[in-house]
Amino acid sequence: MVAVDVWQNHFTAIPVTRNPECPVCGQGVFRYLDDGEAGLRTTSLCGRNAVQVSPDRGIKLDFSNLINRLKPLGEVSTNGFLVTFKTNGYELVVFGDGRAIIKGTDDESKARALYARYIGA
Repeated sequence: MVAVDVWQNHFTAIPVTRNPECPVCGQGVFRYLDDGEAGLRTTSLCGRNAVQVSPDRGIKLDFSNLINRLKPLGEVSTNGFLVTFKTNGYELVVFGDGRAIIKGTDDESKARALYARYIGA
């Protein structure tokens, strides 16, 4: 590892010992990068009572399949670029790459649960 002091133009090498028991630095297993195991990322949208939920890896949603699954559960509309689904006081705006804005909550856990329930995890 190298520390850089850009103000003084000084570089310092810092010795790092690797733990052979560590899956990442000792064994080179990067499960979050390789397998996408990290799951969903969430971001509360300040002042909007909404949370954006994004899969760690972009996916390609089949809108027609999603619409057919959601129709019996609430109000569904689409414009070809996104699907809007309203149910039980929540509104989910779902984009083709799997991102969704969950309106009606600022609780990230609740938003993840709604995403998993209606869109899939």
